[in-house]
Amino acid sequence: MTSSPNSIKAHDRTFRRIVRRGFLVPIGLMAAASFLLAALVSHLLTVTDWVDHTDQVIAQAHLCHQILMDMESSVRGFQITGGEPVLEPFQKSQHQIWVELGKLGQMVSDNPDQVQNVMTVRSALTNWLNYAQTMIERRRLGEDVEDLGMNLHGQDLMDAVESHFGELLKGEEVLRQERLGVVHGISRNISRFRLVTLIAFGAVIGLYVRRQLTDVARSYEEVLATAQQKTKELERSEASLKDAENKLRQYAETLEITVEQRTAQLHETITQLKAYSYSVSHDLRAPLRAMHGYAKVLLDDYQATLGTDEKMYLERILLAAERMDNLIQDVLSYSQLASIELKSEPIDLNKLVKDIVQHYPQLSSVAARGGIVIESPLPQVMAPEAALSQCLSNLLTNAAKFVSEGAVPRVVVRAECQDRDVRLWVEDNGIGISAEYQARIFGVFERIPGERSYEGTGIGLAIVRRAAERMGGQVGVESELGKGSKFWVLLPGARI
Repeated sequence: MTSSPNSIKAHDRTFRRIVRRGFLVPIGLMAAASFLLAALVSHLLTVTDWVDHTDQVIAQAHLCHQILMDMESSVRGFQITGGEPVLEPFQKSQHQIWVELGKLGQMVSDNPDQVQNVMTVRSALTNWLNYAQTMIERRRLGEDVEDLGMNLHGQDLMDAVESHFGELLKGEEVLRQERLGVVHGISRNISRFRLVTLIAFGAVIGLYVRRQLTDVARSYEEVLATAQQKTKELERSEASLKDAENKLRQYAETLEITVEQRTAQLHETITQLKAYSYSVSHDLRAPLRAMHGYAKVLLDDYQATLGTDEKMYLERILLAAERMDNLIQDVLSYSQLASIELKSEPIDLNKLVKDIVQHYPQLSSVAARGGIVIESPLPQVMAPEAALSQCLSNLLTNAAKFVSEGAVPRVVVRAECQDRDVRLWVEDNGIGISAEYQARIFGVFERIPGERSYEGTGIGLAIVRRAAERMGGQVGVESELGKGSKFWVLLPGARI
């Protein structure tokens, strides 16, 4: 029969394998589904580009047609009035019409049918331009330009040009509808794929987890069976009772160590899952970046063609995207404080505060005007630098931000020491906080009414409280409305 330590090691290896598979298999399935979905989205973007190209061709064709209509109106006006100024639009547009038709030809160069339509339009346009030049010369020479036959002939030539334009536009509209149909089809396929993937993923994960739990149960049943067998052997062997008791004690100790090891492994797995959730939450920021980027491109590249309302809408989109991105970043910072490992180290508070002021442009500009005063020397403390830096940076930026309109910010940083306890103070001359809100402002998304006109997410002070609690300390405020605020952070036993 296998000895107790070897049996435990075998079960330990089995448990590690089960935990590893339970983490890697769902990740693999998620990666495969993400790859397929990315391929569909890539194809959708390609087809969408085709639709945009078709819209551009239609717009260019309408532009050419509008120029032609202006030329025709100019020629008719000249026939009636004989005034040379009336003929200026025709003369100016003769070169432009060929340039725009050239652009249109380049845009449809990948479509033989449309290339033929453009060539037909050019031919018909040439015929009409020859007719128009003839009529202009006759009018200038004082000859008859009211002849019905000649005018009907000119009208036929113009109708031919418009008819060919119509054929070209009709072809592009048919092509546009076909491509829109493809876009809608891909969109439906993406929705179906997402639904099917979620259902299939849930079913597979459920079955897989069930199988893994069954393996774990079987593993523990084998361990239990081994223990029961050993107990029966001890009962049958009265002569070796003392030796059996020692072995049982050793087995219990080894099993306790194994349980502790497996508990640590479970904690590690949970930590990895938290890290994966954190990574997925970052994907929330990708659509915001895309929305912000496209709106900025529109605002920068089409500044001259956008109206006042369009610019206002795009600026609101940019502002909303930036606010949402800041909110997501603050929420992530708040959630990180609950799970990150904090390691205390010696910190020079004078240097830390100065580094924070230099790091934030808003604070460095206030400090350059003498608006930030550090009552040195600040003590050295033993604390987690990341958490303490988060506390002080949030308090300092708030102190510089929440001031009355037109007021110059003034911030004072000082410390009080009592035995080994250190209380840090950040005092300002800001708008102040009434007593009824002083306990609430450290909650998530809590903002006092006077803060609505100031930019912020409502999480900054919640992060300060969470960081202080993780350091084993406390946070509070003393304030009067309109008379500034004094925020404090207590670090018990932190003084070096």
